[in-house]
Amino acid sequence: MSKINSLYNNPILTCTVVSDTHIDINHPVPALPMKLLRNAIDDSTSAVNGTDAFIIIGDTTSRGNDRNWELVNEVFKKTKRKPECLLMAIGNHDIWSDEGAEAAIGRYLKNYTLLDGKEHSKTYFSKVIKGCYFIFLGSEGDADCEAEISDDQLEWFSSKMKDAGESGKPIFVFCHQSLNGKHGLPKTFSRDESDTGPMDGGIGTKSAEIEQILKKYSNVYYFSGHSHMGISSFESIETKGYSDFEKDGNLTLINLPSLACGNHHGEFNKTGCGLQLEVYDDKVVLRPRRYNRKKWLKSVKIKDGKPYYEETIK
Repeated sequence: MSKINSLYNNPILTCTVVSDTHIDINHPVPALPMKLLRNAIDDSTSAVNGTDAFIIIGDTTSRGNDRNWELVNEVFKKTKRKPECLLMAIGNHDIWSDEGAEAAIGRYLKNYTLLDGKEHSKTYFSKVIKGCYFIFLGSEGDADCEAEISDDQLEWFSSKMKDAGESGKPIFVFCHQSLNGKHGLPKTFSRDESDTGPMDGGIGTKSAEIEQILKKYSNVYYFSGHSHMGISSFESIETKGYSDFEKDGNLTLINLPSLACGNHHGEFNKTGCGLQLEVYDDKVVLRPRRYNRKKWLKSVKIKDGKPYYEETIK
């Protein structure tokens, strides 16, 4: 076991990125996903060089009711130290509620505000950290497993991407759902590859428009979760037809495994795993981390025979 340290000296910023924590009062053992989230927070906040943000890419809860959000708040209260900056996307499970989508979205915004200590009023937002833009897309209604993205949100997204492009720094975009058809979708959305609809596992009807905006700029990284795929190498796209690290022109696509639920299709599919994002003057590094073991995942050779993904900033 070891504390988180950067791969190289003098990173501009470092972040912890996890997804699909699925805190759930109806879990067979509710304390288990709670413990996995707490482990990730404790590991992150005790990093040698500090952590600039703790990021959850949606499905923080398995159902967006009051009791589940109470458990989420309990996790944060029991951590050794709360993250200085919490960035929390909304997922489809966070929107599902017996009282309907509007009530569930209200709970997400209320609890995000409580956890972060800053007002949150929309499911989409952005933050600039040390000159780098972190842009979050979020469903505005119940579109089942997909995301309901309004024209207003698309217009906002286009404007934010323009601002980010003018910064000259890498751009980081987060949404619970992947772009349609990426990371082996739709077949990799289920363990037995039974999902066959062209949008299964993806963001849905606005995917092409979002992709068009993303591809206007250089050094763009799009992070998603949702699929519960395990960690696999960049090169596996050539042998298996999919990877959770993919490249499409100037766009880099990263799909996160579930931190606290079952994973499938990857070379490493156990729970407790996420990514450390490290930004340097000339490169971006993504390193799989087993937060429940407080150690780096080294069994999967992510790219060029190394247990991490590294890309030069152009």
